[in-house]
Amino acid sequence: MNKQFFTVMKFEFMTYLRNKVYVGITIAVVILLAIGLSLPGIISTVKDAGIDFGSDETHEPTAEDTVYILDSTGKAPALSWFNDLIPGKLWENIEAGQIDEIKEKVDAREAAGLLVIDSPSSYTWTMRRMGMTEGGMPMMLQSGLGQYYRSLFLADQGLDEATIMSVLAEPEINIVETVEESGKSMEQTYFYTYLLVFLLYMTVMMYGQLVATSVASEKSNRAMEMLITSAKPMNLMFGKVIGSGLAGLAQISMLLVTAGVFYKINEEHLEMFDIIKSVFNMPPSIIFYTILFYITGYFVYAFLYGALGSLASRTEDINTSIMPIMLIFIVAFMIAVFGMMSPESTLLLVSSFIPFISPMAMFVRIAMTEVPGWQIALSVAMMFATIWATGWLAAKIYRIGILMYGKPPKIKELTVMLKNAK
Repeated sequence: MNKQFFTVMKFEFMTYLRNKVYVGITIAVVILLAIGLSLPGIISTVKDAGIDFGSDETHEPTAEDTVYILDSTGKAPALSWFNDLIPGKLWENIEAGQIDEIKEKVDAREAAGLLVIDSPSSYTWTMRRMGMTEGGMPMMLQSGLGQYYRSLFLADQGLDEATIMSVLAEPEINIVETVEESGKSMEQTYFYTYLLVFLLYMTVMMYGQLVATSVASEKSNRAMEMLITSAKPMNLMFGKVIGSGLAGLAQISMLLVTAGVFYKINEEHLEMFDIIKSVFNMPPSIIFYTILFYITGYFVYAFLYGALGSLASRTEDINTSIMPIMLIFIVAFMIAVFGMMSPESTLLLVSSFIPFISPMAMFVRIAMTEVPGWQIALSVAMMFATIWATGWLAAKIYRIGILMYGKPPKIKELTVMLKNAK
């Protein structure tokens, strides 16, 4: 570490802080977090003040809300019974000869549906498309009609109304269920683990690519030729990587602090949202591991991004050069996401000791299971060793690539160059 390194690192870090896109995205996300977490409190305050922007008027059903009923049993309930079962619809009886006409209305969205009661145990429901709001109607009709026809059958057997009601009524059973989990609750940890894994994925991917783009752009506009006259390639490489990493860490910290502050301010109004509570009630150690695995994951990949970026002569060639690293990182993300379904699986266990996958795989295991301390220490030690190895290799590639123009060398050619490099 020398003055050149710190100068490059400071310049790279300040470049991000002066970048309008970086600042704009950070401010926008901070504002969205603040509004999102404050919204329930704002709504509650507005209601307490007696201001209501909604309408208490119920929707009056129209012709398009009509449900037509064809009764083949002769014992169907009265239309008022259907209206009590499912309010907000118009109910109308039809004859058998009108079925085709009604189906055309349903298909043209001029009617809500067609119910054909074939027998006390068989019903046909016709509608154009099953939506989120209409999805419960068939089940409600089936359940309601089933109970109605059972009551008719019992009445035919000579039972009085009180006896029928007692027979049809569900027995009152008090069930006391106790579930004790010996480890971490998957239900409580799943959402915030996914959220943080996605945050790790996005930040490492974004800032790694920015390192590669920065190196390639300086090389394409010949600025690199002037830079290497005043700084050693090693200092340029490490300064860029660490400067970008600090910018990413600053952005993550800003978002985490903002979310924490506004959650505390609005905690009273967010109590009803179990998912939000699970995120902000996560153990403090998870925040520590989020920062740790961001740092290790970022440096493992950023050095390689920078090295491969130095081999590209134009910024247009960046995607081709860094594609192998991107594919490895995407595989790591997919293993982590699918591993969340079974966090104690052998695949996730093995992956947590593979340096290019472990930043995400080990983080998932720590967040969702109990991991022995020696396994965490071993995984982190292997990642730091990998960071040193990739940094050393990336520096050698960077030294060769920054002054190499034209078609990027193949792996075999690059290997020979590295062997011959001093």
